Amino acid sequence: MRAKVRTGHQQWKDPKKIEARYSECGEELHLPQDIYDLDLEVEKGRLVMRFRKSYYWIGRHCDKFGKNIIITDNMDWKTDQMIQATLDRYMVEKGFRNSEDDDLLGLMPVRHWTDSKIRCHILTCVVALAYLRLVELRLKRTGCPMSAATVMENMRRLHSCLLWSTDKGKPVRMIEAPTQIQAKFSRLSVTP
Repeated sequence: MRAKVRTGHQQWKDPKKIEARYSECGEELHLPQDIYDLDLEVEKGRLVMRFRKSYYWIGRHCDKFGKNIIITDNMDWKTDQMIQATLDRYMVEKGFRNSEDDDLLGLMPVRHWTDSKIRCHILTCVVALAYLRLVELRLKRTGCPMSAATVMENMRRLHSCLLWSTDKGKPVRMIEAPTQIQAKFSRLSVTP
């Protein structure tokens, strides 16, 4: 815009129209109108456009970052109930993050072609997500609050092997000695 004003293009000579265009550009970029100070002056017979950052208003707008405005239709709720409902949304966001984690669920990429198999894959991932949440709740009830990712990481390190004996026809699965945390998890999974 400054270059067009400086070169004196025909449509860029009226200061009011320039200010209107400047405001439109700011609105398209979703910028507040007060973060820049716009000056249109005539110097040596030419219109000159200058604008400077308004550090005061930029600071005021930055102070608003990180704050939430809660909009609700639950007019009968108390303020603390509204705030608690807003804070509880992290559980949903955590579920979405877990669904993107290949080590936990691996929802994406979907490696199926038919609709029924895609639905089955997504259902399996949702059931796994629900199961992981149940594991977290059970751990919390026993006084050992851990995330599902921590549980899965510890249990992934628990190894087993098949042992064939000459006197038995079937192999026997042997599990290595679990760590204290792994033993606690395995007891939780057996008891209701």
